[in-house]
Amino acid sequence: MSYKFLEPFKLANGVEIKNRVVFPPTTLRSSFATGVVTDDEVNYYKMRAGGPGLVIVEMAYVSMAGKTYVGQIGIDSDEKISGLKKIADVIKNRGSVPVLQLSFGGRIAQTAAVLHDDVVGPSDVPGHQPGMATPRPMTDEEIRQSITDFGEATRRAIAAGFAGVELHGANMYAMQQFFSEHANQRTDEWGGDLNDRMRYGLAVLDAVVAARDEYADDRFIIGYRQSPEEPTTPGIRFTDSLAMAQEIIKRPISYFHISLKDAFQTPFMNKEDKEPLYAKYKAILGDIPLIVAGLLRTPEQVEALVQAGVDGAAIARELIVDPNWVQKVMNNDEKGIRYAISTSDFEMLGIPEPLRFWLLTRFKKGLVVSTDEQFDPEVPWAYYRG
Repeated sequence: MSYKFLEPFKLANGVEIKNRVVFPPTTLRSSFATGVVTDDEVNYYKMRAGGPGLVIVEMAYVSMAGKTYVGQIGIDSDEKISGLKKIADVIKNRGSVPVLQLSFGGRIAQTAAVLHDDVVGPSDVPGHQPGMATPRPMTDEEIRQSITDFGEATRRAIAAGFAGVELHGANMYAMQQFFSEHANQRTDEWGGDLNDRMRYGLAVLDAVVAARDEYADDRFIIGYRQSPEEPTTPGIRFTDSLAMAQEIIKRPISYFHISLKDAFQTPFMNKEDKEPLYAKYKAILGDIPLIVAGLLRTPEQVEALVQAGVDGAAIARELIVDPNWVQKVMNNDEKGIRYAISTSDFEMLGIPEPLRFWLLTRFKKGLVVSTDEQFDPEVPWAYYRG
């Protein structure tokens, strides 16, 4: 069968991606305690690059204050560049385009991950899940420093040989927190009405664009990831997110990426609205390509999304379970695609120990890990209890 998702597409800056399959960020928790890249991480990306046109490497913290979890990759110092270069090189050598996601954890950070258990955020409001730390509100100086840190992280990503960076404005991380009426109750210039709550994310984007302009050229990819809604009141609604997206695309971004529980979902905070969220974004993005992540498993699902007008389909779980998913589709070997793995396969599939442990504690189903389950390795550990 001929699939449109195997055809190339171009990002807004003219970079061609060889197909429309995207490997989105997956949380490995496998770096050294210092945030330096390990051989396990390099091998993991080596095994999964080559098939997808675009590989977005898991979020790297831009400063120690912005670290989210133990085992996270860091890009907070020049000493980290050589390790990051190993990942960028192995992805390029396999024929995929490497992009590095940049993040600041904020209020969802593990206390064990940050210095002196000092979890920070826009305001002293803990995250959505029970048992999370109450963050210390960031000072104006700390906010401005974090913005600068995103720019410096972009410089390092360029030096490490990545083709681009993606800003993590989704999944409850700090860029989303500043935008959220739930997380952000500030009364200074970094909080307030909808437009004021956009200020932090746009300032980060401007800093990244400035670094790109200074150290690279417009072929360097800049992506922005967003979660359209929050499950709280008050909280982000998709109309808010669309308004911010319209501001974001006034900047020179290369693609827009939305993180969903289901790629075809409609607004979950407005059950009467039956239009898929991806369609709402496509209506406003113009020439900016849209990438959508959310429970995509089969070639039929991916093709349906692409045929509906989405430019890139992000597949995380399936490429963990079957690193050769794309190659099997290309070789008309769809019956050979695996949709579940045994713990006996972890070594063969290059799954690092921390991800193995997380998979086992998440599923608790004995020897078989099934991707039918409603989980998403792209969202932070704090989403999951037990």
